[in-house]
Amino acid sequence: MAKYTKRELIASYAIDWTLAALFMVTFLVTNALLTPFNRRFSLEDKSIQYPFAEHERVPLWLCFALAVILPAAVISVIAVFFRRSLHDLHHGLLGLCLTITLTIMVTEAIKTAVGRPRPDFIDRCQPVAGSQDDPVFGLSNSTICTQTDKYIMNDGYKSMPSGHSSTSFAGLGYLSLYLAGKLHVFDRKGHTYKSLVITLPLIGAALIAISRTEDYRHHWQDITVGGIIGLVFAYFSYRQYYHTLESRQSHLPFKHRLHHSDLVRHNGNLRDIVVDSTTLLRESSENSD
Repeated sequence: MAKYTKRELIASYAIDWTLAALFMVTFLVTNALLTPFNRRFSLEDKSIQYPFAEHERVPLWLCFALAVILPAAVISVIAVFFRRSLHDLHHGLLGLCLTITLTIMVTEAIKTAVGRPRPDFIDRCQPVAGSQDDPVFGLSNSTICTQTDKYIMNDGYKSMPSGHSSTSFAGLGYLSLYLAGKLHVFDRKGHTYKSLVITLPLIGAALIAISRTEDYRHHWQDITVGGIIGLVFAYFSYRQYYHTLESRQSHLPFKHRLHHSDLVRHNGNLRDIVVDSTTLLRESSENSD
């Protein structure tokens, strides 16, 4: 079999880590520099007249801890102490990073483009006393607002989709998939405890999402769309590095990318090439299970 240096192995995944970093930078730039679309609104719209909650049930730091730090810790413990595999640790954390960064980038881009007012928008806006909607179109715009805090005002236009919801379902949804693979939840043996274990992270994500409606930060449609975005990217990222949950190898990450590259360079005669080709076909068949 061909041998590779640590530098070669690291380089083979450099593009993945680079993309994850690029997604994070894109999110930060979008959040800091771009102003969300200022959608017109009606002062008579009851759905945006809820009070502004200064203290959130799940603040941003707690959402990050539950949706990112907790899954990373669980994956690390399983990979290092139970699986005893640095390869599994690398793939698990790389998939989680890809999930989170891709999710928050897309979420922030949609928020900025849509510009939907939050349920507490009127309280954020603080309209001029006696303000009324335009008599012709029945709508108002941000020019009637007296809010001096630019962040509070701009953030009021970022209701769709929910960032807490998408991030929590991305991170905890990825953890659920990781646990499902390790437990072989679809092994057709019907162990109920396995289903309970993989459901717990999703319940946690759902509770985080629901808290956003209790704080009047989001409409129910916002958290629904956010949850879908998070789950889609969680599954997408997980399948980049792990077998399907139905596979007999669902507990294993894919082999490193250099495993079958440059066979001719590492094997000097026809016999070795034939042997390695046979091995490739056999393992490809196993991976398709």
